[in-house]
Amino acid sequence: MPKAKPTHVIVHRIELQEKERELLEPIIKAKEVEQYGKTAATVAAAGALGVGAYVAWWATDAVFGWMDKAGDKIEALKQRIKEVDEQTDGQASKLIKSGSPLGRIVMTFL
Repeated sequence: MPKAKPTHVIVHRIELQEKERELLEPIIKAKEVEQYGKTAATVAAAGALGVGAYVAWWATDAVFGWMDKAGDKIEALKQRIKEVDEQTDGQASKLIKSGSPLGRIVMTFL
């Protein structure tokens, strides 16, 4: 059997007196401090992760020489594209330019 629509609305309201507000104030302050602490911990963890990644990169580069400089890699890529372009009589650069917006940007700087 369906319920009838309500004919009136009853509003319940809870009001706090001065004493109750005073009792709740330390709880509210503690919650604020907790939220600030969580935020600071998150920021510190992100910073530590960034520093850790940099230290790992620096250590592998210094000890093993695994990572080349970004500029060296870009120059090697440019040289390789020019070699392939010369072998294909300019068809490779046309294909790269027509393939994607990134290809057009790369070919602009060659």
